[in-house]
Amino acid sequence: MADSETSALRHVSRETDGSYTVRTAVGTGLFDFGHRDGAAGQALLQHPLGVTALPDGSVAVADTYNHALRRFDPATGEVSTLATDLREPSGALVVDGDIVVVESARNRLTRLRLPEEALAVAATAHRTQRPATEVAPGELRLDVIFTPPAGQKLDESYGPATRLLVSATPPELLLDGAGADTALGRSLLLNESVAEGVLHISAMAASCDDDPAIEFPTCHVHQQDWGVPVRLVPGAAARLPLVLAGMDE
Repeated sequence: MADSETSALRHVSRETDGSYTVRTAVGTGLFDFGHRDGAAGQALLQHPLGVTALPDGSVAVADTYNHALRRFDPATGEVSTLATDLREPSGALVVDGDIVVVESARNRLTRLRLPEEALAVAATAHRTQRPATEVAPGELRLDVIFTPPAGQKLDESYGPATRLLVSATPPELLLDGAGADTALGRSLLLNESVAEGVLHISAMAASCDDDPAIEFPTCHVHQQDWGVPVRLVPGAAARLPLVLAGMDE
């Protein structure tokens, strides 16, 4: 359950004597709030209002004042970000492999595509781990590739059309480059004293019909969340390209 007052996620279990035990599943339990991915005990939410079970047994959290949809995976004990640039999401529902989010501050429902790992049915899931990508310690160029579909353009009607959020596990892997920005590319500084870890990257881009004759253009939100295991190897690649849409040329 979402505990909005303490910005935490709680687990309530019924004991054999009929009593109930409440424990903290996500958050520090100390009324801390913010937007931080990673280990559940150190991850931060901000006024979560709703939780939704995903097909793989993980949980989507409407992280209201972070304007984000978060994911808690009990199997790994990790919290990640599924989507950003939502406006005060207060609830969500899985529909045909997608997730429909209530954007309270926009008075609308927004439909997003779930990542493949969240769609595997828990009872039959065969969990695999993405092989570690070897990258050079020090400066790493991160480029999220996005080309609007044919006939569409980036939609900047209500502000920036793109957003990129980066964090790492362990957090000390990233000396610089963590956080959110509107550019889909940035330079990261990797700590050479950390041999390996995971880069958590969430990218969003909004595109709309590129025809001024269309009075009410159709718009789409393109969203992808990556968890990229990396191993720091001197002389390895100094660029990490991730494709949101289009091709890396």
